[in-house]
Amino acid sequence: MAATEKSPSCMKRGAEGAAMVSKPAWEACVPALPSSSRKPSKGHKQDRPQPNSDQMEGSEAVERSDSATARKTNALNCSEEMCNMVSSEELDLEDPDVSFLTVGGYIYFRAGNTDQRQLKSTGSSRRSRQSLMGAARPVVLDMLVARSIRFSPCGALQFSAPRRWEPAWTERLIQQGRFQPITPRKWLMAGARYVCWLRPDEPMPDSLGRIRLLAHHGGFAFLFHDLDEPDIDGRDCYFQVVPKPDLAKGDRSQCGGGDAGGTRAWSSLPFSLAMSATASNDRQLAKTFQLARRGRWALVRHLLAEYPHFATAQWKQGVTLLHVCADRGLLDAELLMQLKELGARYDAQDEEGRTPEALGESAFKALARSVWQVSPDLFEDPEGWFQFWDRNSNGLLEPDELGNALSSAYRCDDIGTQWVKSYVNIHHSKGIYRSELLGAGGLLQALQVSEEFASLREQKRPPLFHGSRRTALTQEACLRIAKLESRLERLRADNGWDVGKAGAPRHAMPLPLPAPSPEGSADPEERMRSARGILGFSFEQTRGMTGRQWQTGFRIDYAGQEGLDDGGLTKAWVSEIGFALWGDAALFDQKPQGSFFKPDDVETLQLDGVPVQSNELYRWTGRFVAYALYQRCLVDCRLCAWCFRMLQRSALQSNKNSSWRTIPDWPDTPEGEDAMLDDLASLDHTVASNLWRVRHELSEDDLQWLDFTCAGVELEPEGSKRTVAGDSKAAYVRLCCSCLLRKRSQIGLQAFVDGFFEVLPPQLLAGVPEEAVLCMLSGRAEVTAKQLDELERMVVPGGLVPTKLREHPRVRQAAGWFFRTVREGDGAFRARLLEFWLGVSRIPLAGITSIRPRPRLQIMVQPAGGDAIKRISSWPKDRLPEGHTCGNELWMALPDSFEEASNRIRLAVENFEAGFALR
Repeated sequence: MAATEKSPSCMKRGAEGAAMVSKPAWEACVPALPSSSRKPSKGHKQDRPQPNSDQMEGSEAVERSDSATARKTNALNCSEEMCNMVSSEELDLEDPDVSFLTVGGYIYFRAGNTDQRQLKSTGSSRRSRQSLMGAARPVVLDMLVARSIRFSPCGALQFSAPRRWEPAWTERLIQQGRFQPITPRKWLMAGARYVCWLRPDEPMPDSLGRIRLLAHHGGFAFLFHDLDEPDIDGRDCYFQVVPKPDLAKGDRSQCGGGDAGGTRAWSSLPFSLAMSATASNDRQLAKTFQLARRGRWALVRHLLAEYPHFATAQWKQGVTLLHVCADRGLLDAELLMQLKELGARYDAQDEEGRTPEALGESAFKALARSVWQVSPDLFEDPEGWFQFWDRNSNGLLEPDELGNALSSAYRCDDIGTQWVKSYVNIHHSKGIYRSELLGAGGLLQALQVSEEFASLREQKRPPLFHGSRRTALTQEACLRIAKLESRLERLRADNGWDVGKAGAPRHAMPLPLPAPSPEGSADPEERMRSARGILGFSFEQTRGMTGRQWQTGFRIDYAGQEGLDDGGLTKAWVSEIGFALWGDAALFDQKPQGSFFKPDDVETLQLDGVPVQSNELYRWTGRFVAYALYQRCLVDCRLCAWCFRMLQRSALQSNKNSSWRTIPDWPDTPEGEDAMLDDLASLDHTVASNLWRVRHELSEDDLQWLDFTCAGVELEPEGSKRTVAGDSKAAYVRLCCSCLLRKRSQIGLQAFVDGFFEVLPPQLLAGVPEEAVLCMLSGRAEVTAKQLDELERMVVPGGLVPTKLREHPRVRQAAGWFFRTVREGDGAFRARLLEFWLGVSRIPLAGITSIRPRPRLQIMVQPAGGDAIKRISSWPKDRLPEGHTCGNELWMALPDSFEEASNRIRLAVENFEAGFALR
């Protein structure tokens, strides 16, 4: 509330309407007298009248002073009368006179001169009134100033919510003559009978008789019974003056029940102790909405001060006052702030589900959002949304800022908010820059098509983890992977491998192997039998070799197939070994996210009918994976991502001169828990999602069905006898993750890591992202149009053969028809073509330009004299194209038309088997 100083004429009118006036030094209130009988006095200075001993007790005695002391009176409101006048078009509540008569105010007095002759002329009625109010002797008061009260959310005079009044305090103040009868009809209708001004830091006894200070800045106490009656209903209360508003925080239990006529409606304003009867309340509510629809905002502001619960009330069709403000385009920040502080919700919905924002225009939305501190809409104004949540103004949304921003944008409940924060901790643990939100392929585009986030609006919690774990690599990650490829190239050169060539050096060890299955992929069982035979021979011949011998390399020699291994046979060997290791569940367990090592209690495995120690096979697998990376071979590596995360963390520990076994546990923080579950999701996303629900969603009734076991293993001694509870679910989740990720297959995981680092040193992986090795081995599964354009630029004309004829129009035309056929094919056809041409169905992670040897397209023609060319006799136009994967070459006859070229290419690509065209 705010106070406005008034003129002397207003003082007289205010005094006439006043209900109580401060007494002199001891502040006992008396009813206000008409202005004609209580005029401001300008008499001579005399001694101040002193209170008698009955009215001064110990610390409550007021300090005497020779200076003039200002006293105040509360000119109580006449709100009920005002309600009957609100239809007047002339009423201006901003006018101090109107506000004084309708809301109330304070008149300040000081002790004036006492004249015995005046005392003798004073009527008996006046003396009897002062006697009733506890005055020790008649007093003359000088009126100083009057201040009217008008409601303002930013005013200096604010009150707390109602607080409980103890009966012992009532008796104490009655003895001092402090309570005054209530005269305003509104308070009388609410049941209040007496009111008293509480002095700042009023000393009052507590339940043990100890003195406590009440109302640091003063306040008002209200009794709902006569002075000689007890507080049977417990409704007595007080409002203390507070430095900040405390609206809508009243406690029903603190101040007793409501009146018989209606529901209690506590407010911080002393003149709104309770709602009026239901019928009266409905009339006032209807009147308030009518005034709002007419744009009579001053009157609306006044009625809100009288009835603060109207700010949240709904009228016809569920409309609130804020809906009306939006529809009318209100641009009054003060009124909107008043509604906000009284509890009005910016997201309130009417019966049609419309919010105030949906009804308002842009100007209202901007103002209302600033008042309610609501961020702009993520999809309508992503720039403003980012700027609103970027609290540090550094162009980066920190993880906590991003989590709060997304939770607000999708209006999540508590569990949904935790889901969003876990999502951020997993996918954006370093925050997100503006470009990563708004750029092409950024988070905003992902959110627009995300079914998971769309379900959050419906208060549904989708699984946090999904089967598709591969995420797009950032530019920084690609640069680090490129550095790793450069280190591998230098290491190969140090061991005698020619830079840019795939052929094995002369000193490479020959590796004779049985011929692969001629059936190729047409018969998976036959291919597996053949691949296991190749794996068995490879394992026996290389199991005792050192890491340095692996770096020297092998020359693959398949039985019955003549030719040199210029890289194509090595790529085929890597592909067959990968299929033999991870093609079924014989050697590795099959998890939702890929293959993983058998549990430690599985000590022996059958390899092509021969028993081998599982840890020896897993160590050899680590060497094989390192060799495939070393040779830059793409392979369908089905090992789960967790194996490669551990590989990278082990390299980091090794670089710190520590054992990989000393890798620290996950931090015991919300971020650490999310990282732990994300690691588990790289092994089994279903279990990870379920454990997240155990941690954040399941109730105590659900938890009691769980015990401290995981996959049949006790997580702690007597774990099967211990039930999971709310205070132990965090420990349960952590133990489950540790068991599944580290302890259950610890021997196999350790052997794999040790074998990998026997071939490639740990320092080689310094600074590369986790899962970088897996990404390099797997390549890019999708062959995009952009990549095809890059491949064509690489081949035409520099990769066309014959070299001397590469500029001939017929040769360039045939090459154009070839790439047109490739572009018209779907993803499966493109992948199949790469396998036919390059020996692998994927693009290397570093891109087309990293393919070695450089791909070549040979059109089988020769000069025919002059500018003419002709087909080579052994390559008629009906001969199908051939792929030579050792040199990454594709040979094709010269076609006469696009249809002829396309048909021949498709027929060859779609029907080739896993044989080899050797040269």
